[in-house]
Amino acid sequence: QLRALAIAADGIHILGASSWLGTLAIVLFAGLTATAQSPAAGRGAIVRDLIGAFSPVALASAAVAATTGVFAAWLHVAAIPNLWSTRYGVTLLVKLAVLGVVAGTGFYNWRYVKPRLGTDDATGHIRRSANVEVVVAVIVLLVTAVLVATPTPLDMEM
Repeated sequence: QLRALAIAADGIHILGASSWLGTLAIVLFAGLTATAQSPAAGRGAIVRDLIGAFSPVALASAAVAATTGVFAAWLHVAAIPNLWSTRYGVTLLVKLAVLGVVAGTGFYNWRYVKPRLGTDDATGHIRRSANVEVVVAVIVLLVTAVLVATPTPLDMEM
């Protein structure tokens, strides 16, 4: 009954997640790398402005991914006990645990590192922390690949 809505939500989920983490990867690998070539005197301000421009995109994209992810979980899991009693549910819990690390790192960057930006020390800190966020996000993608190939509890009933 909700097939069209589920497909739309999945597409929006992918868009939200990819705009959050894809943009982060571009900021990290292109933006921060390019700023290393800038004169030392203005480098901190450039990084501060770059991260300042990225933050609203990250927050909005993560909110979209989270909202559509909860909707998809509600559709696919069907009942809370299926979270720990089915392979799909357990894989989803693993994804959520790993995603919690990504979200926690992003929150740490936003709340504690971003306000300190403007110095080379803070730039190094955001670079290291963003690297962790991207590496763990790749793990989320790997777990997601397993998740989408796993029959849902609803598939098992058919």
